[in-house]
Amino acid sequence: MNLKLSSLLLLIIITALSGCAAKDKVYDDNAEGEYAHAKAFVQSGDYAVAGDKLKKFSADHPYSKHAIQSELLRIYAAYKGKEFILSETMSKRFIDRHPKHENVDYAKYMLAMSYFEQRTSAEKDISMYKFSIDAFKALLKEHPESTYAKSGQRHLRSLFNALAVHELVVGKYYFEHDRFVASANRFQDLVRLYQTTPSIEEALYYLSASYAKMGLKRDARQTAMILRHNHPNSPWSSKAKRFL
Repeated sequence: MNLKLSSLLLLIIITALSGCAAKDKVYDDNAEGEYAHAKAFVQSGDYAVAGDKLKKFSADHPYSKHAIQSELLRIYAAYKGKEFILSETMSKRFIDRHPKHENVDYAKYMLAMSYFEQRTSAEKDISMYKFSIDAFKALLKEHPESTYAKSGQRHLRSLFNALAVHELVVGKYYFEHDRFVASANRFQDLVRLYQTTPSIEEALYYLSASYAKMGLKRDARQTAMILRHNHPNSPWSSKAKRFL
């Protein structure tokens, strides 16, 4: 589990509880006791039970001083319990209800992470990649000083890298099957959208090669020159010399 996520227990009030295990504690039938009971289940790792307790707490005590904290804690419990659709839904709800809350950046981070955890292979479906990218971008734009900004930036890089590899694989498939217009379009998109990824060097080479295959010698040469200028030590730059 990411250390930033784990820090939620400190951020939103999970304090150390002493004595018996959560299941053995007896609490008074009041908001304070019920909230403490739910927190204890989170602390012990019983996330499904904690989620149920927090849901009931929110219904029974909507005006409690712990009401907002319980919403955040329930997002955390759902995420830790791998109920990512639920953590996504609750994160959206929190953002809509409390757009100015001091911990709304956490909800935005958890929304992005919920999308992130719902990814499948990029070859099958990239929708969750794009949802996650948009959510992380929103977090970084709206809360650049957030505790979760660095983690968001790291996840963004990994998402961009994955999508760039996807574009590269598809482009090379078209190239190898002599569909050079389609391959050039894919490599153009990669160069435009994913310039800072490790795939850029290979993409520039194959873009130049696609142009060459179509008889567009000037475009092939210009692309090879860009590759050589920006990545002079790349093996792909050496391979592209034949297009100069």
